[in-house]
Amino acid sequence: MPDSPVLRPLPPDALDEEQLALYEAILGGRTAMTAHTALTDETGALRGPFDPVLRTPAVGEAIQQLGLALRHQTSLSPRVTETVVLTTAVHYGAEFEWYAHAAIVRSQQLFDEPELGRIRAGEPPADPELATAWRTAHAILAGTRLPVEISDAAVETWGERGLVEITALVGHYSHLALLMLALGIEPPE
Repeated sequence: MPDSPVLRPLPPDALDEEQLALYEAILGGRTAMTAHTALTDETGALRGPFDPVLRTPAVGEAIQQLGLALRHQTSLSPRVTETVVLTTAVHYGAEFEWYAHAAIVRSQQLFDEPELGRIRAGEPPADPELATAWRTAHAILAGTRLPVEISDAAVETWGERGLVEITALVGHYSHLALLMLALGIEPPE
């Protein structure tokens, strides 16, 4: 059994007005996710990166708004978005991130189990577009300037806008992965 998380989860009845508003916004903005992922525990406390951000409502609101924008307001398809998120989760070993986003892929049938398995194993998907997304995210996660062949392939596939959106996705989900790793947040058993 993993160690307990660093922070004790906050049940809804322990939240102040500002925290409760953020709690409701987080759940309300993730209805598709909550149908297939346990985003709350038995006390109603949020799981994943959502519980810690309740402790800083203004920052938490900005984080959750950025997450919603990156998942729903980019030019990228959900298949590409989830490939990037899952590639980031694997890079960091962020199990909650994998748990939540693999559930989205499965529930929306964005791609099949063999593709999920390849990403989980740190390998590019067989689908050419998803492989380009994986290679782009993988190169961004190296923390250096993108190789020309990677940036050219990304721009050819999604345009400059798409390359910037993928970079922002990697940055955002890296932030969430580090938050969860630092605070010992794991998926439910």
